[in-house]
Amino acid sequence: MIRMACKPGLRALVFATVVASTVFAPVGRAWAGSPGAMPAVASGDSDDDAEAAPLMAVGDFNRDGIADIAEAILPAGDPSGLGSLTVSLGQANGTYLPTDFHLPLGHAPRSIAAGDFNGDGIQDLVVGDDDGALTLFLGDGTGKLVPAGNIARFDSVASIAVADFNHDGIPDIAVSDWRGNSVTVLLGEGKGSYRRGWSFPLPMRGKVARISTADFNGDGIPDLAVVYDDDAGATFEVMLGNGNGTFTDAPALSFSKNPNAHCAT
Repeated sequence: MIRMACKPGLRALVFATVVASTVFAPVGRAWAGSPGAMPAVASGDSDDDAEAAPLMAVGDFNRDGIADIAEAILPAGDPSGLGSLTVSLGQANGTYLPTDFHLPLGHAPRSIAAGDFNGDGIQDLVVGDDDGALTLFLGDGTGKLVPAGNIARFDSVASIAVADFNHDGIPDIAVSDWRGNSVTVLLGEGKGSYRRGWSFPLPMRGKVARISTADFNGDGIPDLAVVYDDDAGATFEVMLGNGNGTFTDAPALSFSKNPNAHCAT
C-alpha cells in the first residue's frame, strides 16, 4: 500500500525530482540526462499516439566531446511493431548529423538508457521492449553501436533506471515489468554482464510503472521512485537504497492522490 507522506516540505522536494525525471520531457521525444553525468534514460508509451515517436538518449558516442542522440524509433502508425535504432552525431554548431546505420529492435521498444555498461570508457545503450527483452548495444567509439545480445528477459520492460546501486563502481540497471508486476535490479559484473539481484512487487497490479533514480534522502546512495501512469504522475512510491543493491520502502517520502484506491482487497 502507498501511504500519504507526513513531511510536506520533503515530499514536495521528492515530487519535484520525480516529475522532472519522468514526466516533464518533450512530448513525443522523451529524453533526459547529459554526457559525462548520470546515464541518460528515457521511457515512453505511444500506444495512444496517432504517430509513434522515438525514444531518445543522450551520450557522446563518438568521443568528440559533443553530445549525440540515440533514437529508438517505432514504425509510424504501429506502436507495437518492430523498432529500429539509430544515432545522430552532435556538431559544434548545435546541429545533428544522422548516421547511415539502422539496427533492428524488438517489438514495441519502451525504454532506452545510455551508459558505459562494459567499462571500456565508451558510451553504450540498453533498450527494453514490451516483449520483455533488455538488449545491450556496445559503442565502438566512432558513433556506431554493435548488438551484444540480451542482458535479461522479463515479461515486459516498461522503464529502465541506471545507477551504481551497490557502490562497486559498475552501473546497475533497475527494470520495471508491468506484466510481471515487479521492479528488478540487475547488478553489473563488468564487461557488460549482469545478474539478477533484488526485486520488489508493484502495488498497483496491471498498471504501467515508470522508474527513476536519484538520491532522495541525501545519504549519497541512489534511491528509486516508482511513478504510475494512471494517476498522471501524482502517485509515486520511493524506495531508499541500502547501498548493497537492495531497497527499503519509504512511505514518508511516497504519495498517493487516493491511497485507499491502491490497497490490496
